[in-house]
Amino acid sequence: MKTWTLRIGALLIAILAVGLLWLKVVHGGGRPYPSAATKPTIPASAMETVATLDFPPGNVAVAADGRTFVNYHPFAKAERFGPTMFEVLDGRLVPWPSVQAQKDWQGVFGMTVDAQQRLWLIEPAGLDHDRTRLTAWDLASNVKVFEHSFAKGVLPFAQDLRVTADGHRVILADTGLFKFTRPSIAVFEPGTGRLLQRLDRHPSTQPQDWTIATPFGYHKLGYGLVNFAVGVDGIELSQDEKWLYYAAMSHQRLYRVPLAALSDPAIDEVALGKLVEDRGIKPLSDGITLDAAGRVILTDVEHGGLMRRLDDGRLETLVSDPKVIWADGVVRAPEGALLFTDSAIPAYIDQLARPPSLERIAAHRPYRLLRIPAAHVNR
Repeated sequence: MKTWTLRIGALLIAILAVGLLWLKVVHGGGRPYPSAATKPTIPASAMETVATLDFPPGNVAVAADGRTFVNYHPFAKAERFGPTMFEVLDGRLVPWPSVQAQKDWQGVFGMTVDAQQRLWLIEPAGLDHDRTRLTAWDLASNVKVFEHSFAKGVLPFAQDLRVTADGHRVILADTGLFKFTRPSIAVFEPGTGRLLQRLDRHPSTQPQDWTIATPFGYHKLGYGLVNFAVGVDGIELSQDEKWLYYAAMSHQRLYRVPLAALSDPAIDEVALGKLVEDRGIKPLSDGITLDAAGRVILTDVEHGGLMRRLDDGRLETLVSDPKVIWADGVVRAPEGALLFTDSAIPAYIDQLARPPSLERIAAHRPYRLLRIPAAHVNR
């Protein structure tokens, strides 16, 4: 009996070793990314701190009248300690729409303000929840005017979103879970409930085999077994809504696709893939926006700042600051300024993706919402 017990134990250990080896080989790779950074055109001293935060910020949204909203990054699980969604008023964080209203939230990730002055929020199911939820809030009344929960297993890692000017389509980016699940871009119609998931097998939405350099070393989880390789994340609509620009975080190229084709179920995936346009090299990036001239702005997560794609296809570094750990969400304000968050993810994320302790979060305070004035951006 003892012999059989030892044999079974040895077999289980061997199976575990093989499984870990497989995980390391398939999901733990990653090469250093060749930097696309240039000399910054804007000095780091030009960056303004809009607000300091006790917990890491995730995304930022700005309405047409300048109202500014920011959330705590869901990775920090700040809901354990209080409100997580705020309006920024004179540098202060005011829980929005109220402390009471937030008790039903499951972790806001992406957000955007549409032309009807509604703030849209996405809460992905992948953060230990049952279903991914999409809500919209009227900013004149601060009242929720739309809510939809997707079916179980649908868009579990939806993290970024944009809304067309007529409010009829919501575009969502599902990053996938590293290389375990396929990323996709989705088009959802709030009026009809129709959902199209697109480009989930196209190379442009999938992560490549790069590893992200941070002040804390290369960014991996599971003690090196899983590379932090992220699929399509940042998305942005062109000003005329002809194009959707998008980028996978762990990818060296920026892409765009015609919005009309993306939204048309009669165009199959093969035909849609042929309409995708490669717009050139980019940094390992998170958020995307456009400047007042329609040029693409991307966060540069490895160099603590922002990069811009020029009209001739070249990239330029707008700003870079070694104090910025992870440039995350970015948005253009009505007057042309750029606001972005430093979510500082590598400073506190747990190797086993467990919620960080309050002490670990506190060790890296303060966290910041940053701003580059329009005068510098529009040169």
